[in-house]
Amino acid sequence: MSMFTPTASSSFFAGVGLWGVIWSAVYKIESVAKIVGLGRWVNKEKILAWISGHKVVTLLATEAINFGVHRIENPNSTTMALGGTITNLAMIFVVLPTRNLIRRLQS
Repeated sequence: MSMFTPTASSSFFAGVGLWGVIWSAVYKIESVAKIVGLGRWVNKEKILAWISGHKVVTLLATEAINFGVHRIENPNSTTMALGGTITNLAMIFVVLPTRNLIRRLQS
């Protein structure tokens, strides 16, 4: 019988935090692109529209990155990847559709 130990919970929240930062970077990508001189080629709304239109592909890509980096050999790495998976599911299937709904209602 396995338990959710402090080490496991720390790994889980580390995964949530890591993917939270990555998703925050997606929301700030235009600012970063302007700093590097790529501002005219990067559009956050187009990126988010693509993600909203290709949810399953986005989830598969994030999971390939997630488990490609963390591997499944170590239980703590797997727990960290699980935290990332939960964050990605929430962003792709809850946060972005809610954001799109609010934007449609406002216009």
